[in-house]
Amino acid sequence: MKMLKKLVSAVAMLAAFAGTAQASIINIGGVTWDPDAVSLTDSDFTARYVFNQFFTSNANAVGNAVNAAPNYANAINPLTVGIGDVLQGVGELVSFNGVDYGNTKSLVGGAFCASCELTFVFGGFEISGPGKFKNGWLRLYVDNTPDFDVSTSAAANASDGNLFLELNAVDNQFSNATSFQSGFLTSFFAVTGGIAANNFDTNTQQFMADLLSSASSQFSNNNFLATSTGQISGNTIPEPSTVLLLSLALLGLAITRRQANSK
Repeated sequence: MKMLKKLVSAVAMLAAFAGTAQASIINIGGVTWDPDAVSLTDSDFTARYVFNQFFTSNANAVGNAVNAAPNYANAINPLTVGIGDVLQGVGELVSFNGVDYGNTKSLVGGAFCASCELTFVFGGFEISGPGKFKNGWLRLYVDNTPDFDVSTSAAANASDGNLFLELNAVDNQFSNATSFQSGFLTSFFAVTGGIAANNFDTNTQQFMADLLSSASSQFSNNNFLATSTGQISGNTIPEPSTVLLLSLALLGLAITRRQANSK
């Protein structure tokens, strides 16, 4: 019994130390970030992105499938869109927790995606009324053969990687009630899949969402395609530390030994 108490006390001390120690840098598919990063908000994850967006008819909207990409040729005039038309597009993350893509002097050992790129495709944002969208999804891809440029690349280059995060919109808020030609779209996303899903599935945002995205919309000079910027933020779950894993192993050993001695 005394030995068991000592082991339990040791485990408690190790666990307490693990809780106060700085979390390790996370690496998922080549994307690295610090889960203890400090931002101006309460979130420990903040990323900036650039993207192309356009409206299309529901019949020509990109399908909600992994590696699917929209077709720029299906863009319609934003001045004439109405209920049932869909907003969609492609883009790329350019900053991840303050680390810019291509910043080789970062404290995390290089750019957040040092030998890869983190791109995305979004779609399904259907106009449901004046200044209103319903549904919507976004898929992030990590690609170890970077080939996407928001200004010059084909849309398919944004979806040819491995699925990093799969997100479904649980609520959308648009700032312009009279026109879809300009405004800000705020979307609350729930994580539903991807290799990094376990690190972002926190339910810490409004509507029990995991991530909050805010992007601008500005279709100028009657252009059917608009290039814009946005930000997505939330919280991430650190990887289990070595100390914590050791603590759990010791606790399991203590329980096993106690059970063996009681027989």
